[in-house]
Amino acid sequence: MDPRLEPYGDYRRLAKARPITYLIAQVTNRSDDIITMYEVVVVTRDGRQIEATSISDYVDRWRDAFAVEGADLTNYSRGIELSNASNFSLHPGAKGTAILGAKEPITTVERVFVYPAGAFSRVEARRTR
Repeated sequence: MDPRLEPYGDYRRLAKARPITYLIAQVTNRSDDIITMYEVVVVTRDGRQIEATSISDYVDRWRDAFAVEGADLTNYSRGIELSNASNFSLHPGAKGTAILGAKEPITTVERVFVYPAGAFSRVEARRTR
């Protein structure tokens, strides 16, 4: 397990949420626009499509477990900090690491499509190694 994922796994377990699949993407913004890694769609070898969104989306949902009367506000605040720290945005020419989550396990990968700046801008990801 990558140590960058530990805060998310710890918080997910604290919220008693279901396990997810984490994706770590090294991103280079070669466009002329700011990108946010809106969504990634992985197409498996058997043709299934698995959607992954920003880990901050998951943290926001997990945080809801602590938004009930009598809950520990420390854990709720921790979720706000973790969500804010995981927001992803890259200016043109910049490089960064995006962490995303998927509800399903990803066991094979045939193709990967990235929606870097919203639902209508799609590019196919390229492996660089």
